[in-house]
Amino acid sequence: MKVKQPKKKVDLKQYYDIVSRVRIDHRDYQVIFNELVDAYDSVGHTATPVCLLITGDTRTGKSCVVRDLLECYLPTQGECALVRSVVYAVAPAKATVKSLLEALLKGLGDPFWSRGSESTMTQRLYTMLDAVQCKMIILDEFQHICDKGQAKKLDLLADWLKVLIESKKYGLVAVGLPVAASVVNGHKQLIGRFDEVLRMPLFDWKDTASVAQFRGVLRQFERELHPFKMPALDSRDMALRIYLATAGRIGLVAKLLDRVVRSAIRAGTLEIRIEDFAKAYGRAIWSAQLFPVRGGPFVAPMHLLSNDEVRSTILSNAAMEPVADESAAVSVFGKDTPPASPPESLANSSGRSQSSGRSRSGHAGGRRTSHRSQVKRDLARAL
Repeated sequence: MKVKQPKKKVDLKQYYDIVSRVRIDHRDYQVIFNELVDAYDSVGHTATPVCLLITGDTRTGKSCVVRDLLECYLPTQGECALVRSVVYAVAPAKATVKSLLEALLKGLGDPFWSRGSESTMTQRLYTMLDAVQCKMIILDEFQHICDKGQAKKLDLLADWLKVLIESKKYGLVAVGLPVAASVVNGHKQLIGRFDEVLRMPLFDWKDTASVAQFRGVLRQFERELHPFKMPALDSRDMALRIYLATAGRIGLVAKLLDRVVRSAIRAGTLEIRIEDFAKAYGRAIWSAQLFPVRGGPFVAPMHLLSNDEVRSTILSNAAMEPVADESAAVSVFGKDTPPASPPESLANSSGRSQSSGRSRSGHAGGRRTSHRSQVKRDLARAL
């Protein structure tokens, strides 16, 4: 008699980073990404400097779209030196011209990034930018330039940035919280050189199209988190619960899902229940203790959650978040990820809806694609 062999136990540890490998696109994200690619291609071919400002609240996807661009233009080894066509730096808190120079020089790999006067450091910066064939400079956390007490230094910084971009050799992309717009709008040297502000909006439960986008994104997350089984994330009730838990911020959605998946792995199960979401919410979301309804978004009855006052309170609480860490970014890939090609423009995507989410968790031929042959982009239309 043939003995039936027991099934081999699946090692769930292989799924620890499953959430971090998922990339989710939605309409507003795609529009901004396409603007960035177009700006990159325009450097050196326009009569005026190429300058963009991207703003948005914390965890809405600003850093995500920037990292996506950086992956498309990774450093390459040229004949004589390393080519870095896109240089990324974070504006330091209470930025000065010198501290901004230090950030840029450090980003370029200058071992003496903190040495020298402003003038010598500036000349060294120009030399290094030319040496690496830089086309675009990205300054993240741009709101730091207008930190409290910066009024006297702001004019000097604006003048310095004006000189930097006036050469037309380099495009400039500034990224920051909505207050960052005051840096550009408050200075004549800059306002005429920047295009219209690109805003990464929050999802809005009062707006039908926005809700459709959000539910489409959740559906894609659920599909990409196979083989884990969980409540239908895109159902009306579950989508509202997740929206209230995260204030509709993609970064927090990813953080919540990452926490609930890791908890399931530790428990040795593929089954994820709504009670597991409730526990993960209490641990992963900093404002959980401020939730206005007893029981929280995953335990409280739906009729207590479905009112404008609750949503308004939650959005206000989310806006109080003191620091936006990057642990929940949905665009994080492995260290060995190859460079990607820019995603297909929405304008060229016939027969696809602009209101859905699109997920990409792997690579094929250098272009990021879903592990499925094609992810339909009309998901939200069908909701």
